[in-house]
Amino acid sequence: MKNLMETLFKRVMPVLQAGILVFVVFMAALSAGAAENETVKEDSQKEQAQLQALQALNQIAVSLTHILTYNDKVVLDQEYNTIINNLNLSKIPDEAIINLLQELMDLLTTSKIQEHERAYLAQTYEKNVQNELKKRMTSRFLDTDLLVNPYSSVLQAVLNVGSFYFNYRYKLEDYKKERDEALWKIDANTLQKLNEFYKKLLKYSWELMRRYNFPDEWRLNEKQLNDYINILKEPNVELRYRKLERLEENFQKFPPYWYYRGQAAQELGNKKEALYCFNRFQAIHQGMLRKDPYAASTAMCKTMLLMDSEDTPPEEIKRDLEVILANSEDADWGNILFAALQYARLGDSEKASKLIMRNLDNGYMSFVDDPDMIRSIGPALLLNIRQDVFTRILDKVLKNDKIKNYDVLWLYGKLRNRDILKRIEPEFDHVLLLTENKSILNPLNIFRADDLSLFLPTRWMAENTAIVLRLMNETGERQIKPSDVALFPNFPNITVITFKNVLSSKKVIKQRQPLQIAIALKHERLAGDKTDKEAYDIEMIFKAEVMPEWQQSARISYYAAYLFPQSTDSKSKTPKKAPGLDWETKKDKAEEKDKGDPAIWFAKERLLVNGEAFKWTDDGVVFDSK
Repeated sequence: MKNLMETLFKRVMPVLQAGILVFVVFMAALSAGAAENETVKEDSQKEQAQLQALQALNQIAVSLTHILTYNDKVVLDQEYNTIINNLNLSKIPDEAIINLLQELMDLLTTSKIQEHERAYLAQTYEKNVQNELKKRMTSRFLDTDLLVNPYSSVLQAVLNVGSFYFNYRYKLEDYKKERDEALWKIDANTLQKLNEFYKKLLKYSWELMRRYNFPDEWRLNEKQLNDYINILKEPNVELRYRKLERLEENFQKFPPYWYYRGQAAQELGNKKEALYCFNRFQAIHQGMLRKDPYAASTAMCKTMLLMDSEDTPPEEIKRDLEVILANSEDADWGNILFAALQYARLGDSEKASKLIMRNLDNGYMSFVDDPDMIRSIGPALLLNIRQDVFTRILDKVLKNDKIKNYDVLWLYGKLRNRDILKRIEPEFDHVLLLTENKSILNPLNIFRADDLSLFLPTRWMAENTAIVLRLMNETGERQIKPSDVALFPNFPNITVITFKNVLSSKKVIKQRQPLQIAIALKHERLAGDKTDKEAYDIEMIFKAEVMPEWQQSARISYYAAYLFPQSTDSKSKTPKKAPGLDWETKKDKAEEKDKGDPAIWFAKERLLVNGEAFKWTDDGVVFDSK
């Protein structure tokens, strides 16, 4: 037995020793790995703190250089609000930098612009956005490419304008020309203090560079910054790009540098280089600003480069759209419009609608404020949004006297046709055709005449609009042009169009001959329209009916009640349609039947809008159930 135990011990012991040794080696390796991971983590944190300190210092230095170089109170105000007072303190690893920042803010506070000046600049910015959209669309207005893809040109126009931060510097002289240039200059005392602070910043930069051990070539000095600002002002994009490229060694850790270089490459059509620059920006960007205009603009530029690529998944585009929104204030409505249109292009109508509503709620409506804007941005804006947003935009449009019905109907055939027609249906309801001397305000004053008067909402009257009446009866067809066009006295919302010698009322009544009147409104093709459309046309077709005079008078009275309200509401843009027109009077029809002479009533029969026919009655346009 003893020998057996000794034999087992000799066999088992080496195995146990080997197992213990493996365990010890494993634990040592695990401990070493953990230590190594901890070291890597610490190195990563140090590297991040180093980069954050560097970018904070360089950002302050660049902002100061912008202020001193431009000597402009608006630039000072922008740098204060957009950069210096916008720095994310949680991303700044050193208290000394925060103290520097506070001292600089105290210096700048007294030189900020006033609220009325800021309002003026905001209005000018809105005009710049509108002008860029109009300019962008003029050369391609109604082009086939634009109709098939309404997004690209509009998005490019919004991108070209940029946020106010960039647009002001690009259009500096345009902003100043209507104001006294001296009002925008920074006072000499503030400039002197800023120069003194700049020297102090250089001293602190040297100390922080040693503390965080980053190479001196990463710190941007005064000459480099002045050269950089002057290069950004260079109007020749090819020269600007080459000069920026030569700055890479010193500016490689400064994110805005990559934005400007990428933007120049994009402007030159070098897509590969532009994407490289924008990706470099995003790779080194540390989120030093709570709302970073550079991050938003970089994402916008990158989105434009990738949006038409089949290899780009929608998720990547949406990530950049979220970057745009995360770095845009409400006042950056151009950025928000850009994101809304991109979401609409991707088919996300819910997100697009929320963003458009955000602009509308904040009072930014200039993108639907005049005819050119409606025609240029309308298809892209309205194509993929919720019904409530669609309705709100069209409500705004229809209340604007500068916008004619043709501007709305231009959208017809490009998106929700019936929705558009339903929105302007009152403009067709408030149409009335009468023999000329039949006074609508005094329907019992009856005269027989061969002339006709068309009562038409004034919104239908626009420049370059041709109006023609066609008389169609058993003998054939005859065309007549208006002899007179005038606003109805005291009711400027209604225009009266007179046609002379159209028909013989006596003959029509006597012979009871079938008779149709068609009145066509043709708005000439817009300049630059490259489609085969000759005009944007509406044709209103009436059928002549002979009826007792009392019945005709009753119908005219009903029209008068809502076309010309007797209240002081003559300023109403679109008078409400009379609910359920009842053409019968309260008098006993049997008694009235034989009283009074017969008269002509022009009943509404059919409506043609850009070639599409709709049934039209005195009760309104009839829409099918589709």
